[in-house]
Amino acid sequence: MALFVRMWAIAHVIHLSAATDGRLDTPWNVATVVAALVLVLRPHSGGWLVVLALAQLADLVAEMPTSPDHWMLLAVVNLAILVTFAWRRSTSPAALAAAFPAARVVMLVAYTAAALAKYNTTFLEPVTSCATAIAGAASYGLTDGLGLDPLFVAAVLLCESAIPVLLLIPRTRRYGVRLGLGFHFLLSASPAFAVVDFTAALFALFLLFLPTDEVLAVLDRLSGWASRSAIVRDARRVPAATATLAFVVFGVLGYLTERGAAAFLLVGSELYLFIVLLAVVVTWRPRPAARQFGRVRWVQVPVLVLVVLWAASPHLGFRTTGVFTMFSNLRTEGTLANHLFLPSAHLTPWQTDVVVIEASNDSDLSDAGSGHLAIPLLELRRMAEADPDLVVEGTLDGESVTFGAGPEQTAWEPIEGWGYRFLHFRPVPADGAAFCGVS
Repeated sequence: MALFVRMWAIAHVIHLSAATDGRLDTPWNVATVVAALVLVLRPHSGGWLVVLALAQLADLVAEMPTSPDHWMLLAVVNLAILVTFAWRRSTSPAALAAAFPAARVVMLVAYTAAALAKYNTTFLEPVTSCATAIAGAASYGLTDGLGLDPLFVAAVLLCESAIPVLLLIPRTRRYGVRLGLGFHFLLSASPAFAVVDFTAALFALFLLFLPTDEVLAVLDRLSGWASRSAIVRDARRVPAATATLAFVVFGVLGYLTERGAAAFLLVGSELYLFIVLLAVVVTWRPRPAARQFGRVRWVQVPVLVLVVLWAASPHLGFRTTGVFTMFSNLRTEGTLANHLFLPSAHLTPWQTDVVVIEASNDSDLSDAGSGHLAIPLLELRRMAEADPDLVVEGTLDGESVTFGAGPEQTAWEPIEGWGYRFLHFRPVPADGAAFCGVS
C-alpha cells in the first residue's frame, strides 16, 4: 500500500515537472505537487490522496484537449480511487485497496489499446514504423543503416502484446510485471527519448500486479538500501525541509535554469526507475502465491466504461489524441484507416471531413502543407477559435476549398465550448509519406 502511494505520488511530480519545464504555474499543478510530496512522507494519509486526485483531475481538465495519454491514465485511476472512497465513506488503506481491482482493469484496458493500435500496416512496415523512428532517435542515429529495423518492430509488438496477457493470467503476472518494467525502462533510458513521465506512471501500476509477499520484499529491499544512504538519512531527519527543497527543485528551478531543471529531472527520474527495477528483479521469490485480481465493485463500473469508450474513440469517430495510441502510426481518419483488423465505425463526421492542406497563413501548416498533410476539419475549426484570422487552402472531399474570414472564403463554423475543450485530432500524412507522431 505504502509503496504504491509513494510511487503514484512520484509519477505525478515527474509528469508536472516535465510538462512545465520545472516551472509550476497554476494552482492545480502546485496543489498536485504539494499533495504528492506530502504523500511521499505520509503514504497512509488518505485525505492528501484525495487532494492529489482532485488536483490532478482539475489540472487535466484545465489543459484539455491536449492532455497526454499517461495523464489521462492517471486521471482515470484517480477517478476510480475517488469513487471508491466516496462509496466506502472512508479514505482508509482498506478503502484504497478496494480501488485496486478497478485500477488494474484500467491499466489493462489502456495498455491493451496501446498494443492493439500498433497492429497497422504503417507500424509493421520498418521504413515508416514508429519503432524504427524511436530506435534511431534514442540511439542518436547509431542504429540507422544496420538492418535492425524489422527486429525493432517485432520486439515492440512482441513485448507490448505479451505484457497485458501475462498480467491477466494469475500464474504469469509476476513475469508480466518484470517484463513491463524492463521494457519500459529501456524505452526511457536514452536522454534523446526520455519518456520518464509515462514510465513512472506505468511503474506504479505494474506493481499492483505483484504478489503481496513480493511487494513487501521490494519495500524491504528499498528501505534497506535507503538506510545505507547518508543523504536519505539526513533527509528523513528534516522531512519538512526535504519536501520544501524537492518542491523548489521540481517546481521552481526551471525559472532559474531550464536546462538545469531538465537535467536534474532526467537524471533523478532515471535513477529512481532503475532502483525500482533493480529491487523488483533481485527480490524474485521461487513460488509466491499468485496475486489475486480482486473484485470490481458496481460503483466502479462507470469508470471502467469510460476508459473503454475513451480507448475506442479513434475507431468510433471521436478524438484521436490522448487515447492510448501513442507512437503507433495508427490512422482512422477518412479513407486513410490502416488497422489490420479493427474497423472504424465513424459514428460522427469528425474524422471523415478531412482537409488536405495546400497553403495557409499559419507557418506550421504552411510548412507541412502542399498536399503532404491532412487535418480533420473540426480540428481546423478549433484552431480558428484561437486564431480567427486563420486561412487554410486545401482539398475537402475532392473539391478545392478556402477557409477564412475573407469575403470570398468559407467562414469557419464556431465550435461549441465543450468541443473546443474535449475534441482534438492529430494531423495525418496525405501522400503516403508516413511520419511518427506522439499521439
